[in-house]
Amino acid sequence: MLSVGIIILSCFWLAENTDVTPQEAFKMLQNPSTYLVDVRTISEYVFVGHPEMATNIPLLFWSENKQKMEANENFIEDIKAKFKPEDTLIFMCRSGGRSTKALSLLKANGFENVFNMKFGFEGEKDSQGYRSKNGWKNSGLPYTYNLNEDLVYRFK
Repeated sequence: MLSVGIIILSCFWLAENTDVTPQEAFKMLQNPSTYLVDVRTISEYVFVGHPEMATNIPLLFWSENKQKMEANENFIEDIKAKFKPEDTLIFMCRSGGRSTKALSLLKANGFENVFNMKFGFEGEKDSQGYRSKNGWKNSGLPYTYNLNEDLVYRFK
């Protein structure tokens, strides 16, 4: 009876726990139906670097006119154009905030196999204010500044 309870609890934990570390994400990405979606701005993707396999679909855009971030009104449609609802998607941003929002939006729109890569690409700030803790980049995982035209966001 105890073992049945443990199995039920572990299934519940797996269903509810959508955060993965960068190392866990890297392992998951070895599966060809798992994709990494970078929801940072195009500028962040291009100038800060990105994992080679990351598809850039920004959740927000920088508005020069308004001097603030604005929502990508086509975010859900952009995701649906690239991925199937049964695909496994891992969302990533700078440190985990935007990717958590992206995950919630996709869950509400029929995507069930979605994960948030906690700590994001750059990670948390250290005591000096630098992003030198955890994150994809600080974990020694492969990244690039090279651009693959199939993975960089294109405005419609």
